[in-house]
Amino acid sequence: MFDFIAFIPRAVVQGVPLMLGSTGETLTQKSGNLNLGLPGVMYVGAISGVIGAFMYEQSTPPESMNALLALGIPLLCCLAGSLLMGLLYCFLTVTL
Repeated sequence: MFDFIAFIPRAVVQGVPLMLGSTGETLTQKSGNLNLGLPGVMYVGAISGVIGAFMYEQSTPPESMNALLALGIPLLCCLAGSLLMGLLYCFLTVTL
């Protein structure tokens, strides 16, 4: 049976990043720019962060993990993934 009580909080947690991205896109559209690739850029950034966290966890023994690096490496991977995907999208839509 489907559990609505457990579904609602999970739906809110999953929807907040998309809501923030769409809010930013709405403000960007006011200036005349339309970016339909924004969810894709966000998803690439998210999977880049997951890959960065996984690589850090696999390369470091548990007793010597640093909390700052455990947060910083995925954050930098997210930024790098989103940056590269945004540059690719920009090249495809603006230049070509």
